[in-house]
Amino acid sequence: MLTAITLPDSTSRSIQTAIGSSLTLAHSDAIVTLRLRIKGHFEQHLIKSWGGEPMSWLRISLAAFAISAALPVHAQTVTITTAGGDYGNAMKEAMWGPAAKELGYDVREETQSDGLAALKMQVTSGAVATDVIHLGSPEGAQAAAQSLLEPLDYMIIDPKSVPDGAKSDYCYPFDSYGTVMSWNTKTYGENPPKTWAEFWDVAKFSGRRALRANAQDSIEIALLSDGVAPADIYSVLSTPEGLERAIKRLEAIKPHVAVWWTSGAQSAQLLKDGEADLVVTWNGRAQTVKADGGAADYTFKGSVIGTDCLGVPKGAPNKEAAMKLIAAMTQPARVAKLTDFIAYGPVNPAAYEGGLIPEDRLKTLATAPENAGTSVFSNSEWWVKNGEAAQKAFDEMMSR
Repeated sequence: MLTAITLPDSTSRSIQTAIGSSLTLAHSDAIVTLRLRIKGHFEQHLIKSWGGEPMSWLRISLAAFAISAALPVHAQTVTITTAGGDYGNAMKEAMWGPAAKELGYDVREETQSDGLAALKMQVTSGAVATDVIHLGSPEGAQAAAQSLLEPLDYMIIDPKSVPDGAKSDYCYPFDSYGTVMSWNTKTYGENPPKTWAEFWDVAKFSGRRALRANAQDSIEIALLSDGVAPADIYSVLSTPEGLERAIKRLEAIKPHVAVWWTSGAQSAQLLKDGEADLVVTWNGRAQTVKADGGAADYTFKGSVIGTDCLGVPKGAPNKEAAMKLIAAMTQPARVAKLTDFIAYGPVNPAAYEGGLIPEDRLKTLATAPENAGTSVFSNSEWWVKNGEAAQKAFDEMMSR
């Protein structure tokens, strides 16, 4: 059994002068190996402090000071911030939970509905409390442009684990999702809206609607509802009139929106409880409600496909451990395992090899060939350049 012996105050102060810290010696009744190497005057001081008789287990020499003792080892603690809800639980079960066990880490989870805002507040205040943060890739790109993230260490993280076109220097993309139209099957039966134009058609499809309280994805689907082809969305948004056109379209449906949701978990709950008849949500959230027996369905037609990424905040207290956690939690088998819990497709091509994802599950993933044909792929570069202006225009519309 370990017990602790604290040196007398005078001795501790003397040793602090030599090594710059306080000292506690641990020993066992059975066996201890302890060496103190100090300069000569400290030898006499120690012997005098302990009544002039050196303890039988203490050996003092005249070299530099060092201690070797049996001390308890504490696990590395790492904090991860996710969106929470079903998604956060899925990430824990499939990804960071097994990775933490492998690495011997104590991982603590925080949840934030707006990861970018939380990241910016922590970094700009100089009070960074999280080590790994889960963001949408457009948010990750914005965060990188604002110097809110540490560069990824590709000596630790495998640089070949994502396609070249998806690689980021600051936020590691690990899965893909679709922002989709979902509906209550009790309300619409076999004849739900099939396009975003019909979602906007409140005369033909009455019912309570729920949209995300954020410009991201909302302005894209607004233009789709106004007849803009998927391939032309960002060309239109890049014109002086494009953003205004999208905002006006959102303003037109605003009186018919019962809930502007602020978290993915909230959107799923609205669909599950039947509090909204038409819900803009992420395909994984809708699929979870459907799989759990909820009166819900959804379509990938006109979905906005994005990727989520993992970043390390600038000034994270455990930066190296965070990089190791990202590397471990995004191994092919783990990101493939994520699809056991939520229908978000891996970015790592190796996750699609060797039967890691069952064939019948592929049809629930936004990037499967049969689902992506009419989709818009979220353009991170556009959001880096225009995200702040888009969100400001959106917020002003909401306040009117």
